[in-house]
Amino acid sequence: MQSTCLPTSVESTITALPLSDKATDYYATWLALADHQQLSQFPNRHKAYLHLLAFIKHQFYQRQDAAIDVLLKTVSLACNTAKKQLNQQNQTQKEQRDLAIQALRQAQLSASEFASGVVSITQVPEVTPHEKYYKIETLVEDYLASIDDDSLARIDTLALDVTNDLKHLPYYRLLASLSVKSQLRIADVVRTVTFDAASSSEDLITAIDHFKRTNGRLGSSPPDQFLTPEEFKAVYEDDALNTPLYKMLLFIHMASAIRSGHLNVRHSYRYRAIQDYLISPAKWSANKAMILKETDLTEFANCEQTLEALKTRLHERYRSANETFLQGENPYMRIREDGRYTVRTPKTDYDTHSFISTTLLGQGIVPILQLLKSADKACDFTSTFKHFSTKHSKMKPSAETLVAGLIAQGCNIGLSKLANISTGLDSDGLRNTVNWYFDHDNLRAANRKITGVISELALANNYLHQPPSLHSSSDGRKVNVAVDCLHANYSFKYFGKGMGVTDYTFIDERQVLFHNTLFSASDREAPYVIDGLLDNQVPEGHVHSTDTHGFSEQIFCITHFMGVAFAPRLANLAKQRLYAFSARKSFQKKGYALLPSRTINRKLIVSQWDDVLRFMATIKTRHTTASQLFKRLSSYAKDHPLYRALKEFGRIIKSQFILSYYESVELRQQIQMQLNRVEQANKFSSTMITLSRTIPSTSKKRPSCVN
Repeated sequence: MQSTCLPTSVESTITALPLSDKATDYYATWLALADHQQLSQFPNRHKAYLHLLAFIKHQFYQRQDAAIDVLLKTVSLACNTAKKQLNQQNQTQKEQRDLAIQALRQAQLSASEFASGVVSITQVPEVTPHEKYYKIETLVEDYLASIDDDSLARIDTLALDVTNDLKHLPYYRLLASLSVKSQLRIADVVRTVTFDAASSSEDLITAIDHFKRTNGRLGSSPPDQFLTPEEFKAVYEDDALNTPLYKMLLFIHMASAIRSGHLNVRHSYRYRAIQDYLISPAKWSANKAMILKETDLTEFANCEQTLEALKTRLHERYRSANETFLQGENPYMRIREDGRYTVRTPKTDYDTHSFISTTLLGQGIVPILQLLKSADKACDFTSTFKHFSTKHSKMKPSAETLVAGLIAQGCNIGLSKLANISTGLDSDGLRNTVNWYFDHDNLRAANRKITGVISELALANNYLHQPPSLHSSSDGRKVNVAVDCLHANYSFKYFGKGMGVTDYTFIDERQVLFHNTLFSASDREAPYVIDGLLDNQVPEGHVHSTDTHGFSEQIFCITHFMGVAFAPRLANLAKQRLYAFSARKSFQKKGYALLPSRTINRKLIVSQWDDVLRFMATIKTRHTTASQLFKRLSSYAKDHPLYRALKEFGRIIKSQFILSYYESVELRQQIQMQLNRVEQANKFSSTMITLSRTIPSTSKKRPSCVN
């Protein structure tokens, strides 16, 4: 973990380096791709130092993020282990507790019988006091003989367990027992990560600084203001500091605060304060009008006018949907006894298999090389592949080499295997081409060049359902990863004991695959919907659909500002709530059947409107990606006010869509057909990857797949 530390001089230089995250990534990536000779040939030494500093900054940020990941995972593992062990202890002690309870009940019965016996003896008038004494003494001896030592021990144990449970002591003791193991992984993280005191909890920063200053040797009275009263009692249970428990609780509070945004990292890509990702307040204040104009957000500048227009539109949707239902014009909708609404969507006669299958069979087997060459001839997509460094633009490889790289990477064959089974290919040249030319920007530019030509074809546009409106969809598929990968994550549901990623694909109704991205299998798909739409020019009247994983109320908000009609498939429709600007009673007076569940929190939206616009401008200017912003906002254990405002505004747009979804069977069918397209595309991609793995690996030259 020592690699997360930097000398003070270097850290101060990096902090003062006026480079954005994108610029830092560019210079750092160049240095990673280059060799020592290329770096030493810079005529301007300052430029070489710039690359080196950017590389150091990039590595430093990545390692700070990795250190925080270690802290979060270690704390999560320790808490889960403590809870699991506590459950196991409770299970083991359950039988003993049952026996103790039985002994306690028996003791109660015996005590009751003993008391009744004493009373009956004392109430006999003809017996002398001396005889009464001997009878009571005999009764006492019989009572004591009926209670064995084991029963008394069980009762004492039960009393102790009850006392401990009231104080949650077993859980804290288990945490203390796991502290040493956790410290081996976390202590260096606490010492080396640089936290942002200005945007973090003061109590936590004080405790962390004390931990660093004492190198983990806390002393007898470390800062404890961050502890809850219950935790404070557990730490000082015996009037002395329980150091292992204190450290474990400090780590737990740090992890919780990082997730909630109350503890932020100064040098980080993923764990900075949310305000650091947005356009700076100074720049926003000075250039707000110009930024709004450049990002097509001027029409939303006035919050009250925007909300009034949406209020009118939403209430009109309520009126239309209710009239259609009450007049019997919506036979596919019904209201259940519990008051929830359900709709049925009849199947269409659209066949997702017939067109592509019959067309491909009619043309026979067409080599993928021929397809790529024909596409390049029509689109010249290979011209978009530019060297990572503009200085080497004249050293561009041939189109055949670029196509070979696409086949090797796209079909998952591998560079060495493709070079071995082909003639006219130089393995080193192919590897150098992929290394310097196959970055995300070039690949996406090539894809945009192809999709741009397709969008101009009359045949492709014949498939538009309601021209000029374009309907697209996106969906993810889980892919196993058998090698080390930063994005790969465990998911027993999809990969068993293995690891994998999510391959997220975008397609429109012309069968154009216009965007694709990979991310961790544990990430939610919704934020990446915005990334895919912003990466491509969105036409007027664009409609986009996803399944349940790509849907959130915040996405409704963002797509509205982008001019995109978000139309997801609502699998759990009965659980979706409707919202309105007016109270439920005003709709009941009109005799409506479709009623809102809650009222929109207009005050929250108005109070956060300036930050909402700044958030949108940040996304639309590509200052920060939507997925990065949403991952930081959604990681907060307690919702950030901006996050809640985006969610509240999205509820307005979502309610409009749900009402249209109830009313229009054609809309529901169109959404289903479009989602079938992306599912078929993912299925086709999986089949191609499976087939590519059957290509044998041999050093014997095969007929060329390139020349």
